[in-house]
Amino acid sequence: MAFLFPSFLWALAALAIPVVIHLFQLRRFKRIDFPNTRFLQAVSQRTRSRQRLKHWLVLASRLLALAALVLAFAQPYLPGAGGTAKAGQRAVSLYVDDSWSMDGTNSGGRLLDQARTGAQDALMAFGPGDRTQVITNRFEGRQQFLLDRDEALQAAAQVEVGAYSRPFSQVIARQRDLLRQAESPVKQVFLFTDLQRPVCDIAEWTNDSLIPTTIIPLPPSGTENLSIDSLWFATPVRRLGQAEALHVRIRNHGTVDLENIPLKLTIDGAQRALATFAAMAGSAVDTVLRFTNDRAGAHWGEVSITDHPVTFDDRLHFAYRTAAQLRVLLISGGDAATDRALRAVFGTGTAGEGGDSTYALTTQDHRQVDLSSFGRQDLIILNATPDIPAGTASALLAFVRGGGSIAFLPGLPGDAARWNALLGPLGAALGAQDTAMIKVDRIDLRHPFFGEVFNTMPRNVELPRARTRFRMAVPPTADVLLRLQNGDPYLAAVPAGKGRAYLFTTPLAEAGGDLAGHALFVTSLLRMAELSRPMGRLYHTIGEGSVIPLDGVDLPAEAAPHLRGPGGLDLVPEVRRPLGANAIALHDADLEPGAYALVVGDDTLATLALDLPRSESDLQCMPVEELKAALEQRGLGTFRVLEPGGADLTVRLKELDQGVKLWKWCVIAALLFLFLEIILIRLLR
Repeated sequence: MAFLFPSFLWALAALAIPVVIHLFQLRRFKRIDFPNTRFLQAVSQRTRSRQRLKHWLVLASRLLALAALVLAFAQPYLPGAGGTAKAGQRAVSLYVDDSWSMDGTNSGGRLLDQARTGAQDALMAFGPGDRTQVITNRFEGRQQFLLDRDEALQAAAQVEVGAYSRPFSQVIARQRDLLRQAESPVKQVFLFTDLQRPVCDIAEWTNDSLIPTTIIPLPPSGTENLSIDSLWFATPVRRLGQAEALHVRIRNHGTVDLENIPLKLTIDGAQRALATFAAMAGSAVDTVLRFTNDRAGAHWGEVSITDHPVTFDDRLHFAYRTAAQLRVLLISGGDAATDRALRAVFGTGTAGEGGDSTYALTTQDHRQVDLSSFGRQDLIILNATPDIPAGTASALLAFVRGGGSIAFLPGLPGDAARWNALLGPLGAALGAQDTAMIKVDRIDLRHPFFGEVFNTMPRNVELPRARTRFRMAVPPTADVLLRLQNGDPYLAAVPAGKGRAYLFTTPLAEAGGDLAGHALFVTSLLRMAELSRPMGRLYHTIGEGSVIPLDGVDLPAEAAPHLRGPGGLDLVPEVRRPLGANAIALHDADLEPGAYALVVGDDTLATLALDLPRSESDLQCMPVEELKAALEQRGLGTFRVLEPGGADLTVRLKELDQGVKLWKWCVIAALLFLFLEIILIRLLR
């Protein structure tokens, strides 16, 4: 037993007062001789003994009543799990877990509703003068203040689930930072959470003897949940009229096998595909939704399932752009035969004549290059140009670093030094000419360039032969897509900024080899065109605080773009221009998932899709016993865990904080002893 106000125990010295009074009230009996007293002797002795007993009993009752009253003012208590209680005003921080997993349920109902009710019960367990912080995963600025009871009750009642999930180490650190600034002598931290495993980073927790932490776990009754994990297209470029295969990955986080679950695809508000799938317990399954691109331009899509009670991960939004045409510019060095071979790859016989509408091929002479047209192209091919002037080389480098692609084919005869004005800044260089016949040794199928076209390659496949080639040095960052039998590069992809330069070491002319007539040449050129302009990410995750790059988007310097989204949302994002590129930062803005458009005035510059993070989809939580064992193992003695269930939370928190208070029993004892004194005085006469 301990005392909240032990200084009151000095008042026990007042017990001497009844003793002194009792001693003064004792009477000395006089001896009076009286004849014939032998019949009264026994009565006299009995009366004297009863009187003495009465005095002692009355004195004892008075002393006990006074002692009980003093103890009541000292407020004795039986210490709880929190140790010695402290008196004074409190500064308290209440964390209410508002992550999506709190949409789960147990026998008490929805977890978030229980957390809000528990926070309000905790507030009622404290004094009306105590100050309280109510904090969630949102880390809003208004949550960095201590509130009075009414304000805190209102803040706790307004908590709703959101897209944010923080490790507990970050939450506790933020709570302690605020409480350390408070002047209150008593400081406490409370966590109302379901103890989801990904955020229970106990290894990062630290003790703080001045700010004890109490965890109130709210475990869900089950972990059944089905979520759409991710999606991707089978091909990198969306083209008009192309049959698309959209791959969707679904995860079954529960313990029950599921079958015949419908999966729906909606594009631009219209349903385009429907499929069913089965998912084994604790596993992921991939399924494919197929549709045809029937309109060019920007599109928004949504893949959805139906699964309760946790529904935030039942939809995945995405945005993409369908290109009406891929724009290819051929800078010709005057070799008519190889120029015809290049035009044939892209479906045109001569410049400007019909052909495959997927590609728009234009041709410019190397002596009359329109540098201003580079920004409108996706792929620029340099074929057998005798040299590359400095101005053209600078424009081509800027084009590549901005996200475009170039393909370089040397010519015969050729001077490697004249081409190195372009290749040198890329980290590559052409060297001496070699006329020894040699074959391509292998294709690197591990690289997506060819790996997404060929699943396997026969061992006896006939690969191109080089008769005349230039030795080439490439930087370590380059990918050698085709390699000769002696190990030298035949085709290399050199990254530069956001784009790539594809460098051949052999001319396309017949004197250079049989590349022009090989099927691999057509495949390579078409892949270069397809990968020339990145389509960007299909979706971005809310709450990650990441910067969203805007590939191929030109943001005007004089006007601020607006981001428009669901529910009429219209905000001005921060614009960033790292290394000449464009990007926007949302700073963890609390946005709704769905389709967004980046606009300037009436012009739509880009389409985006924002989705909720999937980190909360796995409802596995840490059991209370495991948490206690981990706390004990790491010596985290300032952390306490309140067992779920039991009596009223208000009472349990009070007992956990200050133990079992005994002052009421002391008052009752004082009254009983006073009542006993009255009885003794009245009855023992």
